[in-house]
This record gives sequence, C-alpha cells and structure tokens, in this order.
Amino acid sequence: MAGAGAAHGRGIWHRAAHTLDSGFMLSSRFWRVALLGAVVPLLGIIPNRETHAAAPVTSRLTTRPGPAGTPTVTQSLATNVLVATIAASEGDNAEAARTFTRAAQLAPSYRPFVERAFLYSILAGSPDAARLARQQPPGVVPELVMGNAAAIASDWAGALAHYDKAPDDPIMNIVRPLLRAWALQGMGRTDDALAALNRAQADHLLGGYYTLHAALIAEMGGQAMRADTLYRRALDMSGGDLFTTRVLTHWLYRQGKAAQARDMIAAKIASMAALEPARPALVAALGRPVVTRPQQAMAQAYGLLALLMDQQNAAETPPPKPGEDHPAHDHDITTLRSTEQMMLRLSLMLDPANTEARILLSALFHAEDENQQAIDVLAEVSPNDPMAVVIRAEEGELDMALGHRAEAERIIRGLLRDAPTDRTLWCDMGDIMLGQGKWREALSAYTHALALSGTLEGDDWRVLFGQSIAYDRLGDWKHAKAGLTQALRMAPNEAELLNDLGYSMVEHGDDPATAENYLRRALALSPDDGQIRDSVGWVELRLGHVGEGLPLLERAAEQMPQDPAINYHLGVAYWVSGRRLEAVDAWQDAAQFHPDPPDQRKITAALAYAASQAAAHPPAHATVPADLRITPASTPAPAASGSTAAAPAVSPSAAGTAASPNPQTTGPADNRPAGDKKDGAHK
Repeated sequence: MAGAGAAHGRGIWHRAAHTLDSGFMLSSRFWRVALLGAVVPLLGIIPNRETHAAAPVTSRLTTRPGPAGTPTVTQSLATNVLVATIAASEGDNAEAARTFTRAAQLAPSYRPFVERAFLYSILAGSPDAARLARQQPPGVVPELVMGNAAAIASDWAGALAHYDKAPDDPIMNIVRPLLRAWALQGMGRTDDALAALNRAQADHLLGGYYTLHAALIAEMGGQAMRADTLYRRALDMSGGDLFTTRVLTHWLYRQGKAAQARDMIAAKIASMAALEPARPALVAALGRPVVTRPQQAMAQAYGLLALLMDQQNAAETPPPKPGEDHPAHDHDITTLRSTEQMMLRLSLMLDPANTEARILLSALFHAEDENQQAIDVLAEVSPNDPMAVVIRAEEGELDMALGHRAEAERIIRGLLRDAPTDRTLWCDMGDIMLGQGKWREALSAYTHALALSGTLEGDDWRVLFGQSIAYDRLGDWKHAKAGLTQALRMAPNEAELLNDLGYSMVEHGDDPATAENYLRRALALSPDDGQIRDSVGWVELRLGHVGEGLPLLERAAEQMPQDPAINYHLGVAYWVSGRRLEAVDAWQDAAQFHPDPPDQRKITAALAYAASQAAAHPPAHATVPADLRITPASTPAPAASGSTAAAPAVSPSAAGTAASPNPQTTGPADNRPAGDKKDGAHK
C-alpha cells in the first residue's frame, strides 16, 4: 500500500520556511526559560489532547440540593467538569471555556476551574477572557489580556498600566516595548512612543522589526522625515515576514519606487510559491497603508511571538523513533504549541482582520487534524484582503482533507478562471481530480502544472508523482514508470515514492527483485507507517512469500484495525495459509468498515467463495477469486533489503485484479495514493 504520509500540498502548511517565515530563530534555552517563567504555570493546568486530563472533582466539594426537580449542585458540577474535559480533549476550546466557567460558578472556591475557564476562553477567542482575567492571580497572561481589552476600548492609559504591570520575563522582554510604544502613540505621545523603542532597536536579532514599528509610529504621528529615516534603516535590517514586506513595499511605493516595491514582492513570492496567486492583489495593494490604527500594530507584536514559536516548534520537533507512530514531544514543545495558539488568539482579539495570524492559527488546527476549525478560522478573511485568493485555495485543500471534494473542485476551478497560469492551482486541481478518480482530468492538470514549471527542482517530484499515478490508472505503465523513476532521482529517500514504484512494478510483473528492494527501503525509511507495512506484506504475499507477508499484514491490521483493505489483505494471507476461519473473520471485519465499491466487490467474492467451500456439498466448479489463487513459493524470501525475490507465484490473470488496499481509489494497481490519502503532495 502506498504511504499516506504526504504533506499537505501548499507550502503554507509546512512547519518550516512557510509563507510567514520571520527570518529569525531564538535559542532553545530562551524558549524554555520563557515558558517556565511566564506561561507554563497557567498552561500546565490545561487538560487537552496533549496533557493529562483534569483530575475528577474531589469530595472537598460539598453537595447541596438544587431547586425542586433539578439535579444536585454536585451532579451539575460533575457533569460540567466531565463535558469540559471531554471538550478539551477533542480540541473544542469554546465548549471547554463555557463548561469550565459554569463549573467555576458552581464551585467558586476551587481555583483550577476559573483558571481553566480563563485559558480556554483565550484559546477560543472569547471576549469573556477579559472578565476572567480579573479573577486570576497576578501574572503575564492576565495583564496582557486586560491590557488588550483596554486597548480595544481605546483606553490607552489603562492599557499602558497593564502592560507595565506585567512581570518581567523573556516573552515580555520581546513584546513589552512594542505594546508600550503603541499605547503611548494611542495617547498621542509620539516622542515618548519612539523613546520606548530606542533600546529595542539595537537588538541584534529583532532590531529591524522594532525599527519598522518605530517608522510606523513616526508616520502616524506626523513626523514624516523621521519616519523615512527609520524606514530606510528597517529596509537594511528587517527579516522576511509578510507584514514587514508589505509595510516596506508600501513605503517604497509612496517614495516613487514602485519598481523596487514590485521586485521586493517578487522576491518574497520566489521564496514561497504559495503566494503566487496573490501577486496581482499584493501589487494592487501597494498604495494602501498596512497599519492605520495602533491596535493593528499591537496585534502584530503577538504575531511576531507566534512566528518565533512556530519556527522553534519546527526546529525542536524530533524525528520519529523506531516503534513510534508520531514524533515524541517533550512537555516544553507541547506547551509551545498551546502558547503559540494563545498568542494568535490575542492578536486576533486586537485585530480580527490580521490575515497572517489566521493563516498560522488555521495551520495549527490543520496539524491536529481539526480541519473544520481550520476552515472556520479562514472563513472570516475578507474577500477584499490581498491574501484572499491564497486563503480560498487553502480552504479548497482543507475541504479535500474533510472529503468535501465537490466543494474543493468548485473553489479551485473558480480560482483558475482568474489565474489560469498559476502552477500551484493546477497542482491542486490534479489532486482533486485524482481524489475523485477522474484520472484523465488529473493527468491533464498535472501535465499543465509541469508545463508551467520550467526546470524541475525541489518538491517538483510531487508533481511527477501525481502525474505518474494518473498515467498508471489510465493503463500507461510506460509513462508512469518513467515519471516515478524521474521523481525518485529527485527524491531518492522518499518512502512514498519507493513504495509506490515498488508496488507498481510487482503489479505489472516488472523486475520483482528490484521492486522488493524498493519496498524494503520504503519500510526502512518509515518503519511505523501501517500503510507501507501493508503494501510490503501484500506484495510479499503476491510473490508467494506467505511467511514473510503474513506477519507484516498482521502488524498493519493492528495499527489500522478499521482499514477495510488491510483487513481484506490479511484475510487473503490467512486463506492461503490454510487458516480459513480467521480469513472469514478478517473479511467480515473488512466488510463492516465501509469499503469502496472495488474493494467491496473483492470482499464479497471472497466471502461467497469461502461460504461455498464450507457448504455440505461444495460446488464442483466454483470460481476461485484471483487473489485466492496465490500459492506459497517453494523457498522463503530472504529478509535482506537487497535480496533476490522469486517470480510472482500468481497467475497472469490475477495480476491486474489484486485488491485495492486504499479504500479511496479505484482502477488498476490501486495500491497507490489517491484522493485524500495522497492529500495533494505536489507543492
């Protein structure tokens, strides 16, 4: 079975060097000190999917009767805590905030409930966060929330007081100068605001970012010459985040340097191809100011923290260890993710139109497979936003991840009407067509994308991969193999490529020894991928190496017990091993897990044949399903990855009728990714 581990297609979802790359990286030690000092004391109590669930309500909470006909207070409290804990574990922060708030009202002396209600209200973006902040002990997060609430109300003196009151720690050392400066500017004290940023501008990592904000403050305060000086300095110092690019290109445009501004946008797009659809809108927006109110710039301060945390999270996420299905995360990394989400929510409270914050927040939800929440975050982006076209494309991919293929197709077709030469959109269209089994349309889309690519490099192997799958589904193995081979030259250590090429070669009777080598390499690269393990086991079985294939298929079924195709394969392995009852059990399991029609037909045929053989008088000439004609090879297959495999011990007529281990696909050689299992691996 081909691997389903392909990254979501557009680079905006990648955890490193994405669209919003800040260009800065702070030390691992810095973040650990910052988290231990500021946020862990609060986040440590959150019972979500990455931390331990909340402890049950203890007997210290008293029981007293409620009004007639209603449950007791303890029953109501227990219900709220249970609902809140479940909601938190499922990532439903809004429900967790509501139910922990009710629990806090029922048990006002039990501090953890109001603390949890406060933090979940932040993570949910609820306006209740400001009210709950006033009930918290002194700390960084409560003061930031109360300061933001004052800033939203244009109570600049109140905002400044809260920002000044927040305890010193590494996070406040970054964000306090920006928040104070903009609160002072809100009060009309431009000189004091600029003075608040003087020391920060000398910072060797973030000095350019502070200088950029100083330029914006000077411009908003009517000090045009001083602003120009600061903009020139920022141009030489700043990193490459999108906010900085947009602010500086707006200034260049107003200086009469439109060509230089366009070149700067082009350079940003060259570093992040996902921005290509937004090029016309970004150029058209050059004449519009990026910041018109202090709250917008203050929101960017939190956005900066989120960007830095995002990069640090990517840098510190360890690779998988043998025996792990997912990378291990220490508590600091887990907390870093929650803190990043908190910073993004604080940013959006100040400026709901902060598109960059919405992109990052949506990416966090997507990384946790909370794709509907990811869509909901993006849905609030204005259609007039310069990034709207990129947002729409992301919504299309998220719809694909949710199985909303028709909606995804509608979105991408609409975008292609406006941007017919956008290579990335053509890749998206190829993914969507592949997911719907429209092989010819998929081939056309991928071929169109390749024609727009010029020299193939980097992740372009993914385009070749998609094109090859389409070729193979259309019965053109020659072109499919050529594309897969070219893709493998570009990415020789991609397990999904090795897996797909090896499986396809066996299906087509093409050099089984080399095919087995590819598959063993794929499994060595991704030893915990259940689908790859199934693929290797199924191919070993097809080659007659039953002793090799059966343990792999059993392990794959343990990893993915509700996958109908894997259960079907395991049933075949049991059948050819003479374990008939276990085979029937596996096929019955496969039938109840909603297989796609091609798999359903194979499962039904296998069960019917098994029933006929178990009858008191088996029919003399019952048709044996092709997969059940596999005969064990006379000698076992060697275990080494470079071993020589025996020729396939299956009749030629069976070669094209093996079951599809991927329930999303149809057509020949169905053990390759398609649809949402491939998930648009091309950008």
